[in-house]
Amino acid sequence: MPGFEFFDANLTLGKPCVPKGRIQTDAELMREELARFGIAGGLVRHTLGAELHPLEGNERLSAELSGIDGFEPVWAVMPHWTGEFPESHDLVGRMAAGGVRAATVYPGRHGFPLRPSVAGGLLSALEELGAPLFLPAGEVALETAEETARDHPLLPLVICDTSYRLARELYAVLGNCPNVHLEISGYMVPRGIEDICRRFGAERLIFGSRYPTFIPGAAVAAVMYAAISEREKALIASGNAARLLAGGGR
Repeated sequence: MPGFEFFDANLTLGKPCVPKGRIQTDAELMREELARFGIAGGLVRHTLGAELHPLEGNERLSAELSGIDGFEPVWAVMPHWTGEFPESHDLVGRMAAGGVRAATVYPGRHGFPLRPSVAGGLLSALEELGAPLFLPAGEVALETAEETARDHPLLPLVICDTSYRLARELYAVLGNCPNVHLEISGYMVPRGIEDICRRFGAERLIFGSRYPTFIPGAAVAAVMYAAISEREKALIASGNAARLLAGGGR
């Protein structure tokens, strides 16, 4: 066994509107299942926050994770303009008060763009808080991710739910924007982890499994069998996520 544990930055609780494959609605059972793979903690999103009602989903997620050591909520956030969400600085104040250290957005599902006139205040508030923002690849185009990274250079961005087909554009974004990181669960490219470590540094990769949709073993194996140093493996497994959650930015 390695001398480190994994921290999974891409976990989901809750029943989706249209169930596809495995689901998980029990946080304690999630913890037990992940422990079998050497995963001792992680960041968790909720299907309710993604699909139906972000505020209620955030509250339910925080409540369901209460007392589950090592696992933290990722709040789904939106701009305040329609009154559905509080003003941006009030929102990040609530996050800080509740110990929430990461956020995600679903612009496609929730019907708003990330351009400055709409989401600039929200993004600036998250940047001031130092909270990493997760950008699902199916929701946020890489072009938009790059623009957001340039506009908010101190905001850590984590592109998640990717596939190997994004590599040619993704490399340009990683090269142009040092505050952009990649969550690895969907990036199962032969020697892909090694190449990104060589070109951009292991510090740019974040471990995630996309549990329960995927079994975590594939993502764990991708790190464990990568032809990189033990130090680089430890950074990807948990060190990089810990740095970002501690306000380490880039």
